[in-house]
Amino acid sequence: MRLTYRTDYALRMLIYLAANGGRPSRVADVADSYGMSRSHLLKVALHLGKLGFLTTLRGRSGGIALARKPTEINLGQVVRQIEHDFALVECMRCDDGNCAISAVCRLRGVVAKAVDAFLSVFDAYSLADIAANRDVLANLLGIPSKAAEPA
Repeated sequence: MRLTYRTDYALRMLIYLAANGGRPSRVADVADSYGMSRSHLLKVALHLGKLGFLTTLRGRSGGIALARKPTEINLGQVVRQIEHDFALVECMRCDDGNCAISAVCRLRGVVAKAVDAFLSVFDAYSLADIAANRDVLANLLGIPSKAAEPA
């Protein structure tokens, strides 16, 4: 199983924002901290906003911020909403794909269980779990130390 760049960027953006202690951040700062494309990250931020994980703030001190507490952001939910396709084999695609044995093949069930197991690991964690070392993350990401303090 492999996550798309979009999901990777989304998770890293959420980690950055959690490390920032609830304060608004600019997409450019997040991109610079990770060495990512600003335009790609902007698209991810807009998508996360539409999904209700981020809020956007206008004005001089605006930017993006978490829309929920890190404890309320489940990683499994994020991955499921960002990833486009969990059909890992042809028979899992619409209309049973183009496989000659789709009607009787048992691989589909095995792969479905594997995907469920993969996602269940993400389901067991929140953003708070993976950003519990907020001070260290903030330091590595170049977030000013006072921003790493609880809001």
